[in-house]
Amino acid sequence: MTTDVTGTDVTDADATAAGTTAAAPPVTRSAVGWRDLAWLTWRQHRGGIGACALVVAGAACLALALAAHITASGHSRHELFGVFDYPDLAQVLTLTPLLLGPVVAGFWTAPLLAREYEQRTHLVVWSQDVTAVRWLTGKVVLLGVLAVALAAGLGSSLVVLMDSVNATSVDYAPFRPFESQVFEAAPQVQAAYAAFAFALGLALSALTRRTVVSMGLALVGFAFARFFVAAGWRPHYREPERVLEPYVADGLLYSRMLDDDSWVVDSGYADAAGDEVDFPRYCVTTGQDVDPAYTKCVTDSGVAQHYADYQPGDRAAAFQWVESAVFAVPAAALLVLVFVWVRRSHRV
Repeated sequence: MTTDVTGTDVTDADATAAGTTAAAPPVTRSAVGWRDLAWLTWRQHRGGIGACALVVAGAACLALALAAHITASGHSRHELFGVFDYPDLAQVLTLTPLLLGPVVAGFWTAPLLAREYEQRTHLVVWSQDVTAVRWLTGKVVLLGVLAVALAAGLGSSLVVLMDSVNATSVDYAPFRPFESQVFEAAPQVQAAYAAFAFALGLALSALTRRTVVSMGLALVGFAFARFFVAAGWRPHYREPERVLEPYVADGLLYSRMLDDDSWVVDSGYADAAGDEVDFPRYCVTTGQDVDPAYTKCVTDSGVAQHYADYQPGDRAAAFQWVESAVFAVPAAALLVLVFVWVRRSHRV
């Protein structure tokens, strides 16, 4: 049964008898609801979302399957299809989160607003009964929640895999807590990375209004932020501890400390009082650092000890929460900036 233009119900037989085609009834809505915005967002972005979710789900399922087999067998000396070693596969899988943030920043959110401005579709969309803020809220909620959920899920599966490999390793744990892929795989860290990537791409999209420009800036900006925090800030979330030992020409203080879960963030030479001193390069003349003359030259120059600054392994969990906050707080600030910016500038 359909409804004619006057609002009278008519059956399909009546429509056929009248020589008309029984078309789908027009749907009139008094307002666009959140369900409509979610459906529209899904329709517009289902290709990117589906492809990304498929890759992430595949990596997570593979990680969990490997972990289950390792745990059940009690060792990790297996091969997939007789070719790929489980430990090698685990190493490769731990690198997959490196791609998720750039994808979210560069391909999910960087075009989100810029494309609307470039194609002038915002003139139509935001001039109806959907305000710019309401339209943006629908996009942010659906896409943002998906990005964070995918990142946290992938990180969780990788943690399970790395724990299973470490638990079945006898002499050497391949995954140390402060190694970058281990540290960054924590679900809360991955979620913060995804939130920051999402907010960064969206902010650049709103500010530049150019799709290609915002995509390029988002990719570069996200990579720079990750590198800057990892190399410049992460070693100093807490004051490192220092260990000293008497100087010997072939001292192995640094390498010995790498055998446990500690993270050596700095090392060098110190005098008898423990103060740092520069290494006397002029003592190196023959390249034989065990030469007695070489050792005497170094000690006569004031070098009395080796030192190593390190972060103990039991600090890794606290550092992961700190890093999560380092990215989550700017992400929230960027989202606020985007909403304020769009609300003020949406007039057409």
